[in-house]
Amino acid sequence: MNINEERYKRYHLVKEMYDSVNYIKNFSARDVYGFLQGITPGSPLMLTGEGSSRIFPAKNAVHRRLMANTGPLVLTESSTDLAGKNLEGFVVLGASNSGKTKELVTLFRDLKAGGHKQLYGLTCNRDTLLEKYSEKTYIIDAGPEKAVAASKTVVAQALFYDLLLAGLQNEEFDTPGLATAFEDALNYTPAERIVELICNAGMVWFSGNNNGVAEELTLKTNEIIRKKASYLPGTYLLHGVEEVMSPDDIIIMVDAYPGEFDKIMSVYTGNIGTPVVAISDTATPFNNVAIPDVPERFEPYVKLAAGWNLLVEAGIRLGIDPDKPVRARKIGNEASG
Repeated sequence: MNINEERYKRYHLVKEMYDSVNYIKNFSARDVYGFLQGITPGSPLMLTGEGSSRIFPAKNAVHRRLMANTGPLVLTESSTDLAGKNLEGFVVLGASNSGKTKELVTLFRDLKAGGHKQLYGLTCNRDTLLEKYSEKTYIIDAGPEKAVAASKTVVAQALFYDLLLAGLQNEEFDTPGLATAFEDALNYTPAERIVELICNAGMVWFSGNNNGVAEELTLKTNEIIRKKASYLPGTYLLHGVEEVMSPDDIIIMVDAYPGEFDKIMSVYTGNIGTPVVAISDTATPFNNVAIPDVPERFEPYVKLAAGWNLLVEAGIRLGIDPDKPVRARKIGNEASG
């Protein structure tokens, strides 16, 4: 993408994707660390919410905790899945851009009514139902988000969790370095062939680690280019789903697994004829989308930006207005009262 070209900058979604760069660069860890003061040291964290407020922010945090193997236990489930569960002892952090997501508000209301004390909200708005039921609420100051598909708020929520974990693990987090790599991934010009393959695909399959990136891009495919899409965690693509794949589909590997390249080539490129794209900082035998070589902790963010870039390019090629999906809503399921 190129934010200086009219065909891109006319859309709120593209502007908001680029707003992420400055948000990352200027993000203050001080506020997050201040938020830590109310959390009981060593308590397990349950990160909840729905849709884009949970998929990448929470799953990336769980991934980070597993990679570091230090700090408190971190888990995530949707608010719907947590209804009726025993969360005694958990610090529950609930994220909702609007602060009005019905499932999350209902969960917090019920937990508070049952005497649960450690309920913390993460939202972009003040005086919301989420704040009403939370012990403390962190307000994301990322500016208004006008496009239906969430972008900069997804990054903001993920950063909050990442900095929260860094504080609990006594680690550093270089936000200016991440901002530069994130912008590079947005500015990258993907090969025409790759964009054309996405535009012509009947089904888009995303493969990758269960850290929320591939799954979030699956949702963004629905919202931005209005195509059917599915997420395949890990090497799921080698365990039976090939039965329903076709040459008209496309596989986008958000995380490449070098030890499986030959098998993937044999099954998909050689046998079925399904094109494969890899988002990677090194060369692969597939159609490559190059990203900067960054520290492992930054990779999920950079790959998310690269995926956004691909979807915007495809959407513009298809003549779709990415700001205005036909059916999707900014607040998927809004609480009342």
